[in-house]
Amino acid sequence: MSKNILVVVLGAMLLALSIPAQAQQPKVHRVVVLSPPGSLEEPLYLKGFRDGLREAGYLEGTNLQLNIPNVKTYDELRPIAKEYVDKRVDAIVTISGTAAFIARDATKEIPIIFIWGVGDPLGSKLVKSLARPEANITGVTSEAGDQFYGKRLELFKEAVPSLRRVTLFYNARGENPAHLIRAALIREIAPKMGLKLNEKPAKSVADIDDALRTVSKQNSDGIFIICSGLFVDRTKKIHEVAIQKKLPAYECDPEGRSTDALMFYDPDKYSTGHRGAWYVDKVLKGTKPSDLPVEQPMKFEFVINLKTAKQIGVTIPFDVLARANRIIR
Repeated sequence: MSKNILVVVLGAMLLALSIPAQAQQPKVHRVVVLSPPGSLEEPLYLKGFRDGLREAGYLEGTNLQLNIPNVKTYDELRPIAKEYVDKRVDAIVTISGTAAFIARDATKEIPIIFIWGVGDPLGSKLVKSLARPEANITGVTSEAGDQFYGKRLELFKEAVPSLRRVTLFYNARGENPAHLIRAALIREIAPKMGLKLNEKPAKSVADIDDALRTVSKQNSDGIFIICSGLFVDRTKKIHEVAIQKKLPAYECDPEGRSTDALMFYDPDKYSTGHRGAWYVDKVLKGTKPSDLPVEQPMKFEFVINLKTAKQIGVTIPFDVLARANRIIR
C-alpha cells in the first residue's frame, strides 16, 4: 500500500470514528428568564417551571442552559432583554407583565413564553387572540382575566364585613398597562360594594415605604394590593405594618416570604410554572408560539390566616371560612 493510499485510508477511518462521537453530543438549548426585582428565594412558579423542564428531558448543564439573572431595579430589564436578543437565545421566559412587555418590545422573532404575572394578555394587547396569539409570544396567564380582581375584593369584603375604607396599593410605573386597568376596575366596583378607596400608586420601593407611614386606623379599614413584582420585597413589611396598626390586609405574594396576611385567593403558582415548561418544550421542538393558544389557570387556592385575624381583632364569618382551601391557625 502506497504512502498516499495509507493516508487516505487512515483519514477515512478517523472521520468515521469522529461522526458517532459528534452525533452523541446533545444540543444545548439556551433558555433565559426575564423577571422583576425580588428575593433570591426560588418562587413556586419557577420551581414548577424547572421541574417541568426536567420531566420533559431537559437537564441544566447537559442539554439546557438556563439563565436567570437577579435584578435589583426594573430599569435593568431592558438592557438585559437586549443582551438576550443579541445573543440569539432559543427562548425568553417572562415572569411579570412588565417583563413580558419589555421582551415583546425587544424582539419579534425569538419565542417569548410568559409563565406568571400576565393577567389579561388580550385586554392589555399583549396578544391579538387567546386561541391564536399571532405573534412570537404566548404562555399561561396568572389570572382568569383582570376581572378576577373584582372577585378578590368581594372576598375581602365578605371576610371583613366592617370594611368601608380601603387603602389601595398598585404599580403606577406604566410599562405594564394591566396595573392601571386593574386599578380602574377596582375604582369602578368599590363604590358598588360600599367601599371608599384611598389610593397609593407606587413607582418605587421608596413610594411604598412612604405610603405605609401614612396608613392608619384613622384613615383605613384594610389594605388591598394589586399584585406586582414591585411589591415582592415589601410584602413582609406591608403585613407587619398592617398587624401593628390592626388592619386586615389582602395578600399579594403567597410565597412563604410572609404568612402574616389575613387572606389570599390566587392561582396555584407551581402548576402554572409547570405548565409553562410545556410551552418551552414545544417551541424548542419547533412549534411556533402563534400556534400555541394562551391558557388560563384552572387551579386556585383560597387561604385564611386565623392567627392574624386574632392579632388584629377580626372575626371571619363562618360561611367564608367554609370556602377556604387552607386555614392557618
